[in-house]
Amino acid sequence: MRVAAFVLVLMLAAIACAADDYEYAPLDDFEDATPWVKGDPNTDLEQRDSAVMPSTEIVHEGAQSLAFVVHVNWTPREGEQYPKGWPMMARELDPVQDWSDWDRAFFWLYTETDDPLPQDRVLRVGFFIEGEEVRGGPWYTIPGIEPGKWQRISVPLEPGRDWTRVNRISFYVAEGWYQDGDRVTFYVDDLQLARRTSPVLLSAAVASRTIDRRTLAIDVQLEGRADPARHSVGITLTSPGGAAEGSFRWRLEDAAAHFEWRPEDLAPGGHHARIQLLDGETVLDSREQYFRSLQPGRRSYLSLISFYSSGQWNADDLSGLTVLNDSAYAGVALPFWGGYETAPVESWDDLLPKLEQVRDLLEIDPWPWVFSNRFIGSPEDASGHASRNAPDPAYFERIPILDLDNETGARADMMTMWRLAVRAAKYWGAPGIVIDLEAYNNYPSYHVKYVAERRGESYAEVIRKVEAVGEELARIIEEEYPQCIVWTLFTRLEVADTLPGVEGVVHPVPGHISLGFLRYAQEHRLPCRMLCGGETTPGYYNPNPEALRRKIIDRDRAMAPYLERFPEHLFLAGTISPYHDLSINTGFMAAAEGEERSLRTLEDFAPMFETLFTAYDWNWIYASSAARTMPYDPAHNALYTPVLDAALTAAAE
Repeated sequence: MRVAAFVLVLMLAAIACAADDYEYAPLDDFEDATPWVKGDPNTDLEQRDSAVMPSTEIVHEGAQSLAFVVHVNWTPREGEQYPKGWPMMARELDPVQDWSDWDRAFFWLYTETDDPLPQDRVLRVGFFIEGEEVRGGPWYTIPGIEPGKWQRISVPLEPGRDWTRVNRISFYVAEGWYQDGDRVTFYVDDLQLARRTSPVLLSAAVASRTIDRRTLAIDVQLEGRADPARHSVGITLTSPGGAAEGSFRWRLEDAAAHFEWRPEDLAPGGHHARIQLLDGETVLDSREQYFRSLQPGRRSYLSLISFYSSGQWNADDLSGLTVLNDSAYAGVALPFWGGYETAPVESWDDLLPKLEQVRDLLEIDPWPWVFSNRFIGSPEDASGHASRNAPDPAYFERIPILDLDNETGARADMMTMWRLAVRAAKYWGAPGIVIDLEAYNNYPSYHVKYVAERRGESYAEVIRKVEAVGEELARIIEEEYPQCIVWTLFTRLEVADTLPGVEGVVHPVPGHISLGFLRYAQEHRLPCRMLCGGETTPGYYNPNPEALRRKIIDRDRAMAPYLERFPEHLFLAGTISPYHDLSINTGFMAAAEGEERSLRTLEDFAPMFETLFTAYDWNWIYASSAARTMPYDPAHNALYTPVLDAALTAAAE
């Protein structure tokens, strides 16, 4: 009977709501909770520490809501494969439903807990489609969840998916996001589908680096229906000073559209683009974005960054480095100290003999490589690797999450390493230094909220102290080697969040370290530069050139505010982790079960390389042991060099 009622509500005429330009159709009012069940069909249907039940205590509308109760319990149980599980509640839709005429789903959410909520992931919702396979699942992370109040949640129905056969609605949390023993209850009420009464821009992005360095790529996604007879997209370019640089217009045929335009004279440097959705001559919606264009014909600088280099740097005989003298690489990162190093930092005089050997042996640029992990703690409940990798785990265990005030001396040790490495880069005449901001010891320490709660400090105070770390890194550059390029593997400035009581956006901790560095460099007019390496986006792996181009365009949009704010100091770099034989890959480089990959051999990567080298003046290859790349093996070097060199040449033409 409930299924019949569910089908009926979708057949009813939509309820117009002119106040917010949507029309609505009821989907589930949760007055009957019986269709909703707990359990993850892929891992654990029992889920003894979660429950799904009706609630008459906390209700937004009607007589009851649906309560999703989660008790985080990391204690292993007999026969349990994943102690840190994925509590889930779901509803199967039988028969499948056609949502193709709708743009998004709305529902009300009330979160009840006495425990701190995670900063970035609290609850996810997914709408599943019959026959569809989505890598990682079709999950939407609900942003901005706050406890103790009703919040109206809006979930876009992504363009490009086949919404004609929706067969399941699911909510889930991962216990690994929380702390052991946490308890949280989510109350859900009044689930509706909604569609726009007129189209708006859901997103718009522009980049001049994905096709060639003279052609703009514009990606637009609408919410609502476009009428090709009426609706169009226009773009207008201006210089940072406001001078007109051209405009163009296209007719809209679909909700997701890609356009290309080659302005007459796109000069290298910064530009402002205004993208407009028009109905005739009436502007319905618009977006503005800063972007940077690059000098055509410039050959990308390619560096090797790989943990294989640790074995070369720590060898008694450094001559293995010379393999790279006959390679496509212009530089290589050399890790002076491992990411889990705990021994006292040696002196400059101790380093000097090895520095002299490297300079005599290498014909390409050696870049010193430093890890911020040195000042990151490893508490008892850490989610990281220090306990099995650090020579002296106690060194990290005594750090209070981050050694922001140098409570244990770890911050001072890291700064000593940094100073020595910067000095070495200058001694070598190298362009700069590499810093890896990955929190290998404890990944939750990326989050300002977690750091503040564990250190007993306010969010604002933690942000101030983290940015002071970046300022100190820049001050050392100023003192030792002002022209030094700082190549970060990632900055996370593309990730923006909010926290109660904090004005403006909040980034992960590496983002605020980067901001501290950039602000100091700008205020002191230093000639140094920071390269955001791209490990997190576009990332090591994309399945094809088109997917890579989309990531590049999206990254330009996400990073635009900081590229505009720091035009002399912040630049984007790219990365990729290639392999020469998919069949021998292991770990994160292996194909998932049932996954069909078009990239199977090194030659398959050629268009990926060319796309990346067109997009960025600075690129790095992550040579992974999971793909057995072995870049210091002469035979492997001979395999990779011609493919990389050809792509570098083609991208510069």
